[in-house]
Amino acid sequence: MSALKRLAFSVGFVLGVAAFVLVAGNILLYLLTGKLPSVEVREDGRPAVGLVSPEEVVNLVREHAQRGREQSG
Repeated sequence: MSALKRLAFSVGFVLGVAAFVLVAGNILLYLLTGKLPSVEVREDGRPAVGLVSPEEVVNLVREHAQRGREQSG
């Protein structure tokens, strides 16, 4: 049973550290560049990582909301 507890602790610890690094990295990226990370899918199905400004994010959300309104009624 103690081996299972050690395994659970280790997995939880690794996931917690990975989540912290991801969040802290995004915060530092925004503070240093003023942009947010973005992952888009290309036409060939491969992901493309890039940076977008907060204004671009707002425009994307508005476009998606507009499309949703048009489709629903």
